Amino acid sequence: MISRRKDYIKKNPSKDSHKIYIICEGTDTEPCYFKFFENLSSNLQIITIPPKYGTDPLKLMELAEQILSGENRIYTVDYAQNDKVWFVIDTDSWEIEGKITPLRNFCSDKNAGIHKTYDEIKPYSAWNVAQSNPCFEIWLYYHFYQNKPQDDEVEECSSFKDFVNKTINGGFNYDHDQTRLADAITNAEANFTLKDTTPSVYSSEMYLLGKEIYSFVKTELEKLRNKLG
Repeated sequence: MISRRKDYIKKNPSKDSHKIYIICEGTDTEPCYFKFFENLSSNLQIITIPPKYGTDPLKLMELAEQILSGENRIYTVDYAQNDKVWFVIDTDSWEIEGKITPLRNFCSDKNAGIHKTYDEIKPYSAWNVAQSNPCFEIWLYYHFYQNKPQDDEVEECSSFKDFVNKTINGGFNYDHDQTRLADAITNAEANFTLKDTTPSVYSSEMYLLGKEIYSFVKTELEKLRNKLG
């Protein structure tokens, strides 16, 4: 079990705190990453939801419908509080299998329905997708590096995940490397490109979700990073 830093004051979320529901493919890496940001700010509540029925985008969509929208839902997305839902997915083979486009369409339909159902709420992008190519680890990579990796560097490893663990000396430290969030946002955005409608290789839309989280925890992250030196 990955431990969590104790050198900050844990803050209970306020009643009207902004909620971000993160539905992810991974059962380990992504939940460990996002756990760091829980209770850093009393104005932000992050709820990470690992897969239940399978890791492909259609299964994640099914899970979201059940726990966020269904009659027996576990959580409520409060649009009046600008709550948001983010699907954090890898490219993998899902693009080839045509499973990412339905998920994006699902989010678009959900967003279009907000104003139709709630006249008093202005339309906004409540449902979102953060796709990484090839996988979530490219986002971890950008916490440390300004430029995208070279293909010949990656080919030396058996997988991109192995490459990231090798490149980041000692691997990503989930106790404190998230304090580099501002760097990750800058680096990932600077290297982001699209091929048609898909993030190009070594691109990640995670910088969009990163910006949202950072807007709430900026002060706390700066304090923690200063303590680390």
